[in-house]
Amino acid sequence: MMNLQVRHAHEVDERREHASRVVIPWLVRLRWGSLVALVVAAWAATMFWGVRLPLAPLAGLLAAMATTNAALTFQLRSPVPRRSVIGGALLLDAGLLTGIIYLIGGPLNPFSIVYLVGITMGAVALGHRWAVALAVVSILAYGLTFVYSRPFEFADPTLSGGILALHLYGMWVALAAAAGLIAHFVSRIAEALEQRERELTLSRAAAARSERLAALFALGAGAAHELATPLSTIRTAAIELERTLAGRPQTSSSIGNYVSVMRQEIDRCTAVLDGLSGRASAASATDVGIPLSTLLDDVKVRLGQPLAKRLEVTLPEDPCAVTAPVEPLCQVLVALLRNAFDASAPHQSVHLRVDQRPTLRVEVTDQGRGMAPDESARAGDPFFTTKAPGAGLGLGLFLARAFADQMGGSLEWRSAVGEGTSVVLDLPV
Repeated sequence: MMNLQVRHAHEVDERREHASRVVIPWLVRLRWGSLVALVVAAWAATMFWGVRLPLAPLAGLLAAMATTNAALTFQLRSPVPRRSVIGGALLLDAGLLTGIIYLIGGPLNPFSIVYLVGITMGAVALGHRWAVALAVVSILAYGLTFVYSRPFEFADPTLSGGILALHLYGMWVALAAAAGLIAHFVSRIAEALEQRERELTLSRAAAARSERLAALFALGAGAAHELATPLSTIRTAAIELERTLAGRPQTSSSIGNYVSVMRQEIDRCTAVLDGLSGRASAASATDVGIPLSTLLDDVKVRLGQPLAKRLEVTLPEDPCAVTAPVEPLCQVLVALLRNAFDASAPHQSVHLRVDQRPTLRVEVTDQGRGMAPDESARAGDPFFTTKAPGAGLGLGLFLARAFADQMGGSLEWRSAVGEGTSVVLDLPV
């Protein structure tokens, strides 16, 4: 229970950290936009409505906003922006807005609605507590302007009779400005946060696949270690049996053939166990340049003669050498082809198409029954298979996709019931 709580707290902190990274650039843009809007509003009030403004203190407040916003810009260079910096900037904005309202009309100033912009950004970026704190500070600060404020002054005293009309027009302008700011900035922030969340979800899925892959490799290495001794004993017994039969000419030739098949299958199992136990990892983990034709010949040998005859191969006009971890690549190709042959009828062929421009692109297409949408969605999960019980473990596509991810490539498949399946492996090699 404690571990779950710690994990949940870590995930919450991680989401808030992502939110901070997303919000700071938009907060900087919002404050520059607000600064420009306030300057334009002050100019319009002076030119069109004849309002006399205290220019010196007003210019001081605007300069403070510009200075703090320039300082906030430096936070963009920080890999982990602090949430307290964002909250402090929003609280400062509430204070600066209160100072502007105090200087220009007090509670009659219609731009008090702009408080809502900061509160909304705090709720989106910083969470419930910061939003409540910003709301309380804004309410108290605006309340003080009812007691302490500087009334409107007009260059022409006769214009003071139209103060109500000025207030109503100002409310309309302020509402339009606040609505535009909230609609634009908050929606863009929400989109950016959703994009971050999608990226985080994808990275978590990749990490989960890596963990499952490591667990499978550990399981395979353990199984290989346990099976190596009895398999070696069986191999030794098969060799001795073959020697014994060779010394008895009267023995039926069919028995000798059976023993030969046993030897071949034992050697095949030994090679598979070597790969699982990691004894072949030193050679397979190194990028080696190998001709494409040699790679495909190795794949055909591992498939066996019956399946190789049913394989149709399309190569590029000018094939070049493939530089990649050869052993894992060969195992992946064999796994994809075996899946295709298992899905196809005994008389049907499987098509292998290879392209090397600009990446190594391998497409395996079968003529099997295909997969339903729900089956296709789960096809890459470990231990999920559409084969008959005992015919497969459901690890082919999972391991192939893990190899593609490790190489910086991709593995995709298209399938429909009655139309077969096409698997495409893209590798930047």
